[in-house]
Amino acid sequence: MLAVDKHLAVQQHLFYEARLLDDERFNDWLALLEEDIRYRMPVTERRFRKDRSAPLAFGGGYIFDDTKARLAMRVERLQSGLVWAEDPRNKVRRSISNVEIWQGAEANEAEVYSVVSIHRSRIDGEEKHFVAGRRDVWRETTQGWRLALREIRLDNAVVLDSNMNTFF
Repeated sequence: MLAVDKHLAVQQHLFYEARLLDDERFNDWLALLEEDIRYRMPVTERRFRKDRSAPLAFGGGYIFDDTKARLAMRVERLQSGLVWAEDPRNKVRRSISNVEIWQGAEANEAEVYSVVSIHRSRIDGEEKHFVAGRRDVWRETTQGWRLALREIRLDNAVVLDSNMNTFF
C-alpha cells in the first residue's frame, strides 16, 4: 500500500501531465520522463472468447515502442511546423479517470493504472475520440515523480484515424 501523501502526489502528477500535453508544453512533459523510459502501445488483439489457440509466435507487435530519445524526436517533429495534420493546431483534451495506485517493485516506485479519454478536434469539424487503459511506473527522484514506463492499451483493435500524433 502506498502512503496517502504519495498516492495524492502521483495522482496530481497524472492530472498535471495531462494539462501539459493539452497545452502543448511538450518540453515540460519530456522533463517528467526518466532517461530509461519505455513508452509503448501494443497492438490490440481481438479474439472470440472460445478461441483457445496459442498467441502469435512473434507477439502482437507495437503501434509504437519509444525510448526518451524517440519521444524527443516526435516532439521536435510536432514543433517543426511541418506536420500538415497539426496545421492549423488540433485542439486536444485529455481526461484521466479510474486511477489506482499501489507500491511498485522498488521502494521509490509507484505502479499506476488509469484510463485516458482523449478528444481531438480539427478546424473542419472532424472529431476523434480515443479511450485507453494505461499501466505506468512512476519513480520518486530528487527532482520529483518521473514516468519510467507507460503501456497504453487502446480500446479499439483498429486505429480509426489518419494519424497518431497524440501522446497518451
